Amino acid sequence: ITHGMEESTEIFGDINLTLGMLNKEDNISKEDIYSHLTSVIQNTDILDDAIVQRLIYYTSKDMRDENIPREIRMLAGEVLVSLAAHDFNSVMYEVQSNFRILELPNEFVVLSLAELATRYVSQSIPFMMMTLLTMQTMLRLAEDENMKQTFCIALEKFSKAIYKYVNHWKDFPYPRLDANRLSDKIFMLFRYIMEKWAPMASHMQTLAIVKVHGPTVSLLLHREDFSEFALNQVHWLLNQYKDQEIDFHITQSLKQILAAAVLYDIVLPKTLRKSIFVNMLHQFCRVPEHSAKENEIEASSCFLILAHSNPAELMEFFDEQIRSNKEVIRIGVLTLLKSVISAEEPKLRDHITSVERTVKVVMGDLSTKVRNSTLLLIQTMCEKCFIEAREGWPLIDYVFSQFARSNRKLEKTVKANSQEEEKGEKSVQETSLKVLKTLDPLAFGMPQVLWPRILTFVVPEEYTGTLDYLFNIIRILIMAEERKKHNVKESTALVLSTGAVNLPSPQQLLARLLVISVLASLGSLRGAGAIGLLKILPEIIHPKLIDLWKTRLPELLKPLEGNNASVVLWELMLLQLLKESLWKISDKAWTIQLSQDFNQQMDSYSNTSIEKKFLWKALGTTLASCQDTDFVSSQIKDFLVAPSQLGDQRQGITSILGYCAEDHLDIVLKVLKTFQDQEKFFMNRCKYIFSGKKKLTKTDVIAIYGAVALHAPKQQLLSRLNQDFLAQILFLYGQCSQVLGMAVMNKDIDLQMSFIRSIIEIGIAVQDAEDKQFQFSYKELLIGYMLDFIRDEPLDSLASPIRWKALIAIRYLSKLKPQLSINDHLNILDETIRKLLPLPPLEILKNEGETDKDKEHINFLYDRSMDALGKLMRTMIWDNVEAENCHEMFNLLRMWLVSQKEWERERAFQITAKVLTNDIEPPENFKIGSLLGLLAPHSCDTLPTIRQAAVSSMIGLFCTKGIRMEVEKLQGLQQGLECEDLQVQIKISSKIAKIACRFIPNEEIQMFLEETLDGLESLDPSCTKACGIWMIITLREHGAALEDQLLEILGTMYHHMPVLRQKEESFQLMLEAISQIASFHMDAVVVNLLHKALPFDRDTKTLWKALAENPASTGKVIRVLIEKLEMGLEDDVAGREAISVACALYEVVSVGTPVTGLYPELFTLLLKLVSCTLGQKMPTSTLSHRRRVMQPGERQQVPDPCRLSTTTLKCLQAQATKEGLARESDEGDNLWTLLSSPESHHIGVCALARSMLVWQRGVILDIMEQLFPSLTSSSENYRITGTAFFSELMKEPSLWKLGNLRDVLILMDQSAWDSNSTLRQMAIRGLGNTASGAPYKVKKHKQIMLESIIRGLYHLARTEVVCESLKALKKVLELLTDRDVSFYFKEIVLQTRTFFEDEQDEVRLTSILLFEDLASLTGRRWKIFFAEEIKKSMISFLLHLWDPNPKIGAACRDVLVICIPFLGLQELYGVLDHLLDQDLLRARDFYRQFCVKLAKKNQEILWILHTHSFTFFTSNWEMIRSAAVKLTDAIVLNLTNQYVELLEREQLTTRLQELRQDHCISVQRAAEAALQTLLRRCKETSIPL
Repeated sequence: ITHGMEESTEIFGDINLTLGMLNKEDNISKEDIYSHLTSVIQNTDILDDAIVQRLIYYTSKDMRDENIPREIRMLAGEVLVSLAAHDFNSVMYEVQSNFRILELPNEFVVLSLAELATRYVSQSIPFMMMTLLTMQTMLRLAEDENMKQTFCIALEKFSKAIYKYVNHWKDFPYPRLDANRLSDKIFMLFRYIMEKWAPMASHMQTLAIVKVHGPTVSLLLHREDFSEFALNQVHWLLNQYKDQEIDFHITQSLKQILAAAVLYDIVLPKTLRKSIFVNMLHQFCRVPEHSAKENEIEASSCFLILAHSNPAELMEFFDEQIRSNKEVIRIGVLTLLKSVISAEEPKLRDHITSVERTVKVVMGDLSTKVRNSTLLLIQTMCEKCFIEAREGWPLIDYVFSQFARSNRKLEKTVKANSQEEEKGEKSVQETSLKVLKTLDPLAFGMPQVLWPRILTFVVPEEYTGTLDYLFNIIRILIMAEERKKHNVKESTALVLSTGAVNLPSPQQLLARLLVISVLASLGSLRGAGAIGLLKILPEIIHPKLIDLWKTRLPELLKPLEGNNASVVLWELMLLQLLKESLWKISDKAWTIQLSQDFNQQMDSYSNTSIEKKFLWKALGTTLASCQDTDFVSSQIKDFLVAPSQLGDQRQGITSILGYCAEDHLDIVLKVLKTFQDQEKFFMNRCKYIFSGKKKLTKTDVIAIYGAVALHAPKQQLLSRLNQDFLAQILFLYGQCSQVLGMAVMNKDIDLQMSFIRSIIEIGIAVQDAEDKQFQFSYKELLIGYMLDFIRDEPLDSLASPIRWKALIAIRYLSKLKPQLSINDHLNILDETIRKLLPLPPLEILKNEGETDKDKEHINFLYDRSMDALGKLMRTMIWDNVEAENCHEMFNLLRMWLVSQKEWERERAFQITAKVLTNDIEPPENFKIGSLLGLLAPHSCDTLPTIRQAAVSSMIGLFCTKGIRMEVEKLQGLQQGLECEDLQVQIKISSKIAKIACRFIPNEEIQMFLEETLDGLESLDPSCTKACGIWMIITLREHGAALEDQLLEILGTMYHHMPVLRQKEESFQLMLEAISQIASFHMDAVVVNLLHKALPFDRDTKTLWKALAENPASTGKVIRVLIEKLEMGLEDDVAGREAISVACALYEVVSVGTPVTGLYPELFTLLLKLVSCTLGQKMPTSTLSHRRRVMQPGERQQVPDPCRLSTTTLKCLQAQATKEGLARESDEGDNLWTLLSSPESHHIGVCALARSMLVWQRGVILDIMEQLFPSLTSSSENYRITGTAFFSELMKEPSLWKLGNLRDVLILMDQSAWDSNSTLRQMAIRGLGNTASGAPYKVKKHKQIMLESIIRGLYHLARTEVVCESLKALKKVLELLTDRDVSFYFKEIVLQTRTFFEDEQDEVRLTSILLFEDLASLTGRRWKIFFAEEIKKSMISFLLHLWDPNPKIGAACRDVLVICIPFLGLQELYGVLDHLLDQDLLRARDFYRQFCVKLAKKNQEILWILHTHSFTFFTSNWEMIRSAAVKLTDAIVLNLTNQYVELLEREQLTTRLQELRQDHCISVQRAAEAALQTLLRRCKETSIPL
């Protein structure tokens, strides 16, 4: 309720908004507003009163506004009238207020009143008197034509409303009003219009007055006093029939007047009726136009009314009019009669005879339209039982006669201008059949009309087209009679007969019905009707047949219950029924008469029809059943002498004589031989050709011999075959192939066809005899003839059936004894295949045909030829008992099955399907694997026919092995291969493979795979894809059972790889197949691949990658490889297999195989392999002897085991990095160069160790555990590798907590004393790194660690060991106290000083840094010692402030800062601080400042610096030489005179003089300056130089 209220509120709001817009002057918007309001008002049940009143106001105002467009005014009036549904009185009041006496109203006010009277009759009637009175005062004021039309419209609608009230006043809700008063006003208004306006009315006004007539006159007819006036107006109405636009409305008004006259029982005057008849008929018979169709319907309705009121007069009128010779009048009358009868007017039944008489008047009319109309009328008369028994038969006869007449006319030559006539005759023919189709034989009176005369139409040929319905009529009549026989009281309709009737004889009926029955096998209604009649007509045919047909005919009808009844089988059954019937009758005369009736009906059928062909067989069968041999002999002779009477003389005579020979072989052969002896074929043939007559030829006789042999009793045939048949046929063929006595190859196709056909029929007959002892002596000779025929056929066309028929002949001959050899079979098949499969595509062959019929014939020959070749191959292959021979013959098709031409493939597969399907029985050891591999890929071929044939062939192959599989499911999938979508094809092929592959015998899998691999190489992409699918599914199904064949299968696959690599998709499919094998036999596949040459070629690499990429085999393959590698490195020696495993692992890992779970094991094994292969050469020759497709410029590589192993480790690390197990090395790609070189291997290992992620604790601990044995390995290289790796791990504190690095530390300490310098270096590094990883271990084991490290300082031959020892000492000493190192302090200091001038930067730097650290460990004991060592070392520190390596310069500054306090020279800090300034002092300035300070503090140290500086004058570094000279200059400048006197002036001068010649300019300048300083100081001290 709430929802309804909300909706009403919304509507009222919408209307209020709309009303507000009506005040605007915009007329365009008003049009939309009124259209919207009309819809709202009509669809709203309740409107608010206020809204209604406002709407009435606005709509009335706009409706009357002359300034508003007419369309809007009309819409306003429509809304106003619609509002009456909500408030009629208010609307009526508003309209009436503008409809005033003696005042001409607005036209829309009048129209609104008229519309109100139409829509609201009950409510308008009380206002009607007032309205009419007012209107009466207005008519004389109307001068405008438009206004006059408006008043006419109003009068029309007022009259309709009043007419409704007069006839239905009881239905109105108020007391009865005086209708006469209303009709009085209507009369006056109508009379005024007719008197004043009608005579001078315009066209449009006349139309309005015509429309007024119908309702107004109808209303006035109810008043006797007005009826005469009203009827007089009808004449005016009839006189207006001039214009088609008005005619319809005239007829419509007339229909209303006639209906009212019938209602009020008013008899129209005869003259008026006559006038109406004539005018209505004229209207009905006018030339049909689209606009006149409605008028015709109304006119027809008028006649129906007239038929009801006065049928006798109407029939009299029709009879009078139909006798006119005008076609249009006759058609009109017949059509009207049909309409009147269809309406089933009861009064008209009394005039059936008149109707029949009227119809008979036009039966002789030749007009197709009249005939058509007559037939349609007869149809309606039959349907409505308007036929009497005495007069009805001519009408039925007329239907059949018209069909026959049209049939005859249509069979005549069609003239150029007779197209319309032909169309008319076809229409008559169709109408005749339509009448018969709808005819109800059991309608009242119809049985008496039809029976038995209906039988006269069965036999004549001209009524053949009606047999479908004729048989049905007869069947219904007879079955009805059968039902009536059970009720004695009921009369029997079929015993009645009117007059003498020439009925067909029983033999004629049997002959006709039996021949027509043959059509039943084709699903023909006519054939089914004929056999149905035979079933119920035995009494009429012959009394003796009742019991026989009662049992035999139901059996005969069983084959027809299916949809695919065989024509041949059906004919045989009918002929057998004929035989049995004739035997049952056993009446010579009856049989002779039947044969004559068959002969007489020969012309009733065309020569190519199935009925004619069966008639010949039935006639032959009848003659065979005839016991009068003289009659039979004479009939055969007549047919031989005058064969043209049979139609197609060859087919006719061969059929008749063939079937006759079944019981009269001797008579047939005797008459035939006599005929041959009496006739001279060549002369007679020419004579009859010239005379225009037809005669049998030798070719015909050859065909007759074949037909006779086919039907002859088999035992009689074999004894007479050679002499009476083959000898005669070959003799006749030989004569036809001679010219002037010389044998030539006769190109007469007709002759060849007859010869081949006879041989085929003889072959069939001999085979049917089933005499295993019979030897067919003419076998090879006849096969030779057939092959000659095939050889002579062209390879570019298919115009004749020679090939087809010759193949059939060879097939039948090949089955006969003696048996042909395998070579003969192969030769025959090869010949026939090569003469058929290479033909051009079917479309090209068909294009040779000039007409569609020619093309259809070529298509027929093509299909038959392919079928014949398939059956021939099937026969020859499966008749052989040796499986090898079967395969050999089948291989003849192999090249065609993979042909590049799809039409050749299509043919080959069609033949293959023919060979392999339909329950064949192959030899016991027949193998299907190879054939299946050949066929299966083509389930995705380019043509749907090939795809389906391939699947059919595969199903057949399995059936040969007794494997019935899921045939129905496969056949269902096979249908889906018609789809052109390749993806759908692949999907279906895969489903088929999943079903089929389960049934391939295991021992034949290799053969199957070999074929599919060949297919991968040679077939097109779609078939290639199918190859791969079948191969993979087969391996998936049988993989577990292939262990014995595995090596051969892998070898075969590897053999195909170089070629398949050129076809990417094929290659991928083969790789997937190998992966499938590996999923079952991973070890065997891995071993097989590991034996391939190193480095692996592309194919082997690809195989490894394929195994890795297959999710099913990835885990297995990597696990097997790890096991192989473990075994290969068991003795810490790398053999060839271990290297192969590494190469394999590279391919496996390089494709992104996850290594998370296996990384520690893989890493340690590969690192061990790298270590064990350092500097090693490949153990054995690795050259491959397999076929290989080399790329241009490609050479056989000489493998480097260590490089191969390192590459694999690099790949592993890259994958581990991706997985977050390791990180990029600080060495980058140089790491792998370091790792693979014996000289830098340990450096690479350290870098590799640094790339380990120590937070991956599980991984690093597993690596440490597995690498621990390397520290004690017998392989020196492996010990170095392990030591180097662990040396880096020793600095990781987390690993000390979790790992077994304590044991490693002990082994490191031992290795620090090893003779191998690299091993010592790595061990010392490990000891040093322990300081970072486990400081507490350093303190605990300080003694042994210090001894091992210090010992390294004495390994002067290897700087690397020394450097490593210095670094280690620095790290270790940082953790110890002076007391901890007191024992070793002096030794460490002395050994450290020895490396200050080492050529290696790292050694110098490390030693200086160590010396700096030693300063903190002097303690009391060694403080003085260390101060002295500082004095000795200060020269190095000062000079190396300008070391080429800036790091060393910085270290020297730092060590000077640390050491100066030991000498009490703190004043020098200020000078040293200048070294930190951005503007770095020059060396000369620094040294002068330094020496100035030092000279003031300690001249002794200054002198010591001078004494030690000489050694640096020869330094290899220019900067050091220059610094030494500059320092000497500063020292000399600041020495006291006492120390100047102590200078070795000569030696110093000499040295400086030499340095003046140094190649470095800086040294030269410094030497020159120092020399000048020396000279100056010497002068000052008066010391001579």
